[in-house]
Amino acid sequence: MAARTSKDAFAHGAAAKVIANLIARVVTAGKEIHILLLGCNTIEVVPHLIEAAQSSALQHVWVLCTDEVWPSDLAPFLWHHYGGLVERGDMQQFRSATRTILGEYTAHYNRQKIDDESLREARSGASAISAGAQESLANAVYLDRLDRVKLVPGGTVKMAKL
Repeated sequence: MAARTSKDAFAHGAAAKVIANLIARVVTAGKEIHILLLGCNTIEVVPHLIEAAQSSALQHVWVLCTDEVWPSDLAPFLWHHYGGLVERGDMQQFRSATRTILGEYTAHYNRQKIDDESLREARSGASAISAGAQESLANAVYLDRLDRVKLVPGGTVKMAKL
């Protein structure tokens, strides 16, 4: 594993079908489901998820995802406040606290000198993560209820920022 230089391909549609089965079970039980897609560019799973899930279930599904290369050491920032601040039907406290913690960490993240390919990739170009200390890492994260997500021609989505 240490010799690997790239990540394996991820079948978004296949993953969405598996998650859609879970959504159906949770919604049938009368519960709300929160899906935290913590990896890189996980927003690409969302259109497939909307397509795979039953339309009547979408109002009971919240999805958190990223639209950037998201180094694995930052994933805990995306679920850190989850257990203490999430309430059924309301993700606002979780959203606010997560946005704050990511904002506070952004300057430190930009100063890191760790030689890691994913960090180098995340900092290249004009991405939200690499845009500088005034930009927050939170700008690469989205959190929305699936029934509110808009499908955009070309297979992308429009979601609320974290």
